[in-house]
Amino acid sequence: MGLEPFTCTEIRSSLMGVPVYISKEIIAYVLGVEASGQYSGIDIPNPKTSSWNDVVNMTLFNSTKPGKYSDLSMEKKMLLKIQYEKLLPKGGGSDQLSLAHKVFLHHIIQGGKLNIPKYIFKHMIKELMESQKKNRVWVPYGRLLSEIFHQGGMLKALSETHYFTDEMLETVTGKVINAKTLKNMQLIKNVTPLKSDISESVAM
Repeated sequence: MGLEPFTCTEIRSSLMGVPVYISKEIIAYVLGVEASGQYSGIDIPNPKTSSWNDVVNMTLFNSTKPGKYSDLSMEKKMLLKIQYEKLLPKGGGSDQLSLAHKVFLHHIIQGGKLNIPKYIFKHMIKELMESQKKNRVWVPYGRLLSEIFHQGGMLKALSETHYFTDEMLETVTGKVINAKTLKNMQLIKNVTPLKSDISESVAM
């Protein structure tokens, strides 16, 4: 039937008629890291009865009993914030911890080496399937995808056509985590802005 041979699990699409293939190896290449390390899964079966519960509760709350977001230390809240914003993006409030996010945080606190490219790739697949089922338009890892398109030469080809404008492309900037973020999380009280603070910017 003229189908391409299967070599690995990929996300396949096209941009301006140019085939786009994304795999965990491509993500690892763009991030400059190895696609190796621990991987405990994005969807953990039977989360209520999983043996992971006692393990993660001991790591996060120093107890086998489940705790609340308010029970976490400042360091663990910050690590969770980074995870939600950059590594395994999620919608909704940050006070609802899924078991997969708890396990991910457990590995980080314990100093384990995680297979970040595989986590990101599997999370992309999960969100892609969710968007198709619920007709939801939400693109996680926008900056990573932009870098993949940039290195593949597709952004250059897109700009040379002069068919799309910045308004049509809806250019956005990534979220910034700084002292104001800590204040909004109620981890600190006072913030003194500095001229050297990171701020949003748009660059060609």
